[in-house]
Amino acid sequence: MPFKINTLLPGAWELTKDLQYELFSLHVPTAWQQVAKSLAQKRVNLQGRGYPSVPVYSLDPIIAASFPRIIQTVRNGWQRPGVPWILATERAELFNLPDLIKDWLREEFSYCLGDDEVESSLNKLDDNVWEWENKPISFPLQLPPNNPYGIDVRWQAIPDYMAGEFLKNPQVTFGWNNEYQLTFYQVVTLKPGAELMSWPPYRVPLIKNKKQVGTADISFVIRFKLQTVPWRNQPMIYHQLSIRRWITESIKRWPYRGATVFIGDERRWLDGQKQPFCFIPLPIRQITTQAGREARWQRAISELLKINDSPLPDPDSLASEPIYNWSVFAAAPTGIQAAIAYDSRHLGEFSCFSGVSPLDLASLDSAIQNKIEQENLSFRRIGEGVRKSGEYTPFWELGQPQKKGSSEPKNPDDLSTPMLRPKIAASATFRHTENSPHTILILWETQKCRDALIAEICKLLSLSPQGETITYETLTGFTGEETLYGNQDVCLLLRTQHVSDITARLDVDDPEVEGNNRQQKRITLIDKRIHQITSYLPPAEGLSGALVEIKPKQDFFPPESDPKLAVRIGVMQAGYVNQHIHALKTSTKNDEEFITKKSTNRVQRAVTDLLRQFGILPAPLIDFEKDAIDPNMWLTCFYVLRRTRKTTASNQASIVALMVRVNPIKGTVQVTTPTLFATQGWVSYSVGLGYLLSEKWEPLTYADETIGDTSDAQQSSDTKSEQKFLNKFVTDCLRDCLSTSIEEEKPPHVLFMAEAINARLMLTWLKNPQLPANNLPDELKRHMTESEINRLSVVRLRVPGDGEVPVAIAKGSPGSRTNGLFCWQGVCDDEATALYLSMRKLLNTEQGTNTLQQKQSRLDNGGVQAGNPKPLEIAVIHHPGIERDKLACFVHNLRDRWPYFANEVSLPLPFPFATSAKQYAVSAKDRVESVDLEDEEDSEESVD
Repeated sequence: MPFKINTLLPGAWELTKDLQYELFSLHVPTAWQQVAKSLAQKRVNLQGRGYPSVPVYSLDPIIAASFPRIIQTVRNGWQRPGVPWILATERAELFNLPDLIKDWLREEFSYCLGDDEVESSLNKLDDNVWEWENKPISFPLQLPPNNPYGIDVRWQAIPDYMAGEFLKNPQVTFGWNNEYQLTFYQVVTLKPGAELMSWPPYRVPLIKNKKQVGTADISFVIRFKLQTVPWRNQPMIYHQLSIRRWITESIKRWPYRGATVFIGDERRWLDGQKQPFCFIPLPIRQITTQAGREARWQRAISELLKINDSPLPDPDSLASEPIYNWSVFAAAPTGIQAAIAYDSRHLGEFSCFSGVSPLDLASLDSAIQNKIEQENLSFRRIGEGVRKSGEYTPFWELGQPQKKGSSEPKNPDDLSTPMLRPKIAASATFRHTENSPHTILILWETQKCRDALIAEICKLLSLSPQGETITYETLTGFTGEETLYGNQDVCLLLRTQHVSDITARLDVDDPEVEGNNRQQKRITLIDKRIHQITSYLPPAEGLSGALVEIKPKQDFFPPESDPKLAVRIGVMQAGYVNQHIHALKTSTKNDEEFITKKSTNRVQRAVTDLLRQFGILPAPLIDFEKDAIDPNMWLTCFYVLRRTRKTTASNQASIVALMVRVNPIKGTVQVTTPTLFATQGWVSYSVGLGYLLSEKWEPLTYADETIGDTSDAQQSSDTKSEQKFLNKFVTDCLRDCLSTSIEEEKPPHVLFMAEAINARLMLTWLKNPQLPANNLPDELKRHMTESEINRLSVVRLRVPGDGEVPVAIAKGSPGSRTNGLFCWQGVCDDEATALYLSMRKLLNTEQGTNTLQQKQSRLDNGGVQAGNPKPLEIAVIHHPGIERDKLACFVHNLRDRWPYFANEVSLPLPFPFATSAKQYAVSAKDRVESVDLEDEEDSEESVD
């Protein structure tokens, strides 16, 4: 029997004594401030949009690269006189700084204002006015800021301090027998936290089916970051461990949006002085020139290194030979070294899986603990996670496992994914007449795909043809076929029509198309294609959906030519929620052609995801015996969908606030937005998806203003008005749920959930300092009756995004994995509050030989998955009449209540409805790289 893990060690540490950081400061001379502000304002005046403030965000990586010992840059240092701009642990010579900043200003503004305009402004500047303050400023690391400017350096300084202590002995051993010793170096960044990276890269074998099929070069990356948790005053340091994969083969073409190169050097670029070897991440950008798109370094850095006689390698030369002067193991690195980091922007798949093994996490955690104990460092671990959930009880009946080696096809009702079982899917689909689908339209390009989709629909929903196939004609003269399918109780109209040219590439290089560049032409072409699609399709009848066969994104270059966004919008505007699928791949065995298992899985996923878009759920979704929770409870969540571009002339980013509620007894799902709630209240999920295409975040008139053109006071006022508006929206939605019976005429309970990272900018009471304990936030409470307050439970969740949830190591069993709910004891200041860590089970594809084993490091094998689930943080805010541990366990169980997936998901039901809705929170102005609607379809993940 496997060893049961009852205790977790969170990767969280605190500073145990107050330390002082002595930092030197550098101010921006007034004349330089004024010139930068003037250029920024001229750009806004010329373009009619944008922000008039100095774009210091683009200067940060440049100044950090040239001078690594900066702890913090203060953005207001370029806006307001007297505010320091740079705070650093040492002072560098400044004779090259004026030219560096001038080159930054040239690159930032010359393309729109012209060289003459920018140069005339720069010629007015005095290069000799830059100088450091004589005396350093002392910053305490355990106390809030106490200085005239409210500058809080703790978020960079404390992780920097821990990293500095770590680098005094930078070797860390990994592996079951500590056989891998890696040496770490600083990675320069001005983002909060500190980063260390092992160097030189380690060559990892790629082993599949016990055979080595290749190698990959990787580095381990350690991150230290200061974080806060609810109901605790002092922040903590979390450590994270990941890998960085390096490109070693020649690159045929730089990614369209550029790439990141890590440059290692032992010289300080600003003044050429020697320093400890460190890495500087630099972007290579693709610039459009008369000769086409060219890869270039940032001008300021490139010119600075020419002055120091240390030129960067030419981007094209680096692309052809990516291994640039790499050092060897056990040798001190010297000179400039360069490595290109792989990410999803590079064409083709990388052969090494991402992520580290649980054993690697345990090795790093042990190394930190040993350093603290052996060197008497001023840190200690915060608390332990104690198991709260009992034995796992599956919610849906488990199917019969298939005998190993059996060639018989598996019984569909034994599949792991509930909504792939006909006995569940068919009854759920047709349970409610008013919510049952009327029509499914298949827009096909290949007959194999069409036939496979029809067969899957019939098998899953237990349908068969009920009449002859007839031909129909659309208003514009296109033809298709339709057949009525059904059984003795239900019927469904199935239409098939060739996809024609609605999925053809957009010709963004056509000089006849309106627009000054590809992005503008793309908007014009998308609008035209949407109109074409809506006129091409037959009128939708009742609840309708479409399955569309599309081409993979690799077929479209440049990326702006990809028409998938137009297909999503156009088919929905014609009245069909729609799911896309690529052509099926086939294989041959014994001279017989068959569809591959991966393609069969994609067909299954396409059909079930269409059912998800219909808003279909099995019921019931709460079992009192398993959950110890009364099913008379609305399951609700708040979620913010962000759009990269707004469908207005301002062309600014926008957001849509979404509320989802599920009736767990009837299995119905409804959604609403601020605009929808004011006019129609709650609507069915499919109706809500269609509405998202036209919904804009504009609760008040100022939403269409360009934020940068308003004063700070106006922005603050606008933000508070938005927050007040949204809190009222949430309150009204919850009160409506509290007054709407679920089944019988008894008052229902409501569980309200929100994810902190996603929603805290809108619902500010979700932030750690404001989060109420054992009470409702005043923003909700003030509008509710006592009866409503006593029937409303509120839970805040936090996903591990940006390292905001600590890693969790199995205590006493390095490399082991576990699942369940754990209470993080010893972290909250008051014992009346508690924080929980929810660990999901391994996915079906993360089990057995598909995953690194307990005694394996990522350095042992890059060819299998890490299998390292990250914790979900659960904070129970208000729980009247329900024990806190019981409610936390129920929320943990809701991760296993999403019937469209065979395993536990990241966020509990009903969040997957909200997160998937982002496919429809789009407009024709969305940039192409923000739209990856078919990523799930391309996943290697099997549904069973």
